[in-house]
Amino acid sequence: MQTIDLSHPVRTGMPVFPGDEPPNLRRTCFIHRDGFAQTSLSMGSHTGTHVDAAAHLFADAPGLDWLGPDNFLGWAAVVDLTALARPVIGQPDLARLADVEALDFVLLRTGWDRHWLTDRYYRDGFPVLSETAARFLSGLGLKGIGLDTPSPDSIGSKDLPAHHILFDHGLVIAENLTNLGELPPQDFLFACLPLRIADGEASPVRAVGVTL
Repeated sequence: MQTIDLSHPVRTGMPVFPGDEPPNLRRTCFIHRDGFAQTSLSMGSHTGTHVDAAAHLFADAPGLDWLGPDNFLGWAAVVDLTALARPVIGQPDLARLADVEALDFVLLRTGWDRHWLTDRYYRDGFPVLSETAARFLSGLGLKGIGLDTPSPDSIGSKDLPAHHILFDHGLVIAENLTNLGELPPQDFLFACLPLRIADGEASPVRAVGVTL
């Protein structure tokens, strides 16, 4: 068994979605002074590698405390889109998924995570899902999708069509993944377990892929 870490480290001042407050990690107790270490964490729920649930956009959707762990764990496949020559992921780019059985999560590898910790990462230009592609994914009976980008929609999008389509079909969305190139094409376990935040719409996660 091999476990592959798909998460970015959380650090003070790290890049965040435009308009969000950067996280602040402050050591409040020190071993040499207090006999133990403790850290105070201040961050938004969409910081770093995180998962979004439908409550992010739908007022009547259940919060994270109502969703069970099974919603965030399952068999997965990776779609390699690193050679994509356009900024939109279309249904034909995902066609092979129709032949994959027992699939819970689809992880979209675009290579955009190479821009992490740079000014470019949270700018428009990363591949986004077309509405047709989002509907195709929603029809596969998935629990969710994951991306190595900030969002399935563009940074400047106001309507968030891909989010709405995916959430409307009960999917969760794991964003800001990394290391997807270390995973096999399919037949591995993916986990993105969130904190059980009361009425939470999103949570930072330690996302992993597990090959058996």
